Amino acid sequence: MANFDFHRILVDQGSSCDVMYSGLFKTLQLTEKNLVPYIGLDLQGFNGSTTKPWGYVDLIVTFGEDKTMK
Repeated sequence: MANFDFHRILVDQGSSCDVMYSGLFKTLQLTEKNLVPYIGLDLQGFNGSTTKPWGYVDLIVTFGEDKTMK
């Protein structure tokens, strides 16, 4: 992710959506040019409040190094 090495990550396969907060967005050196407009319903929180997503971004992720890279 923008030339950062991560050594430990948590993969949550149970989420219906993945949320990236603005602080992480900036840390990964992403800009609004990286966002693809989101066309769909608003996201609804547990308390019933809704919010409009800014958009979505596809990130290329590489696991491992050299011969074990996937």
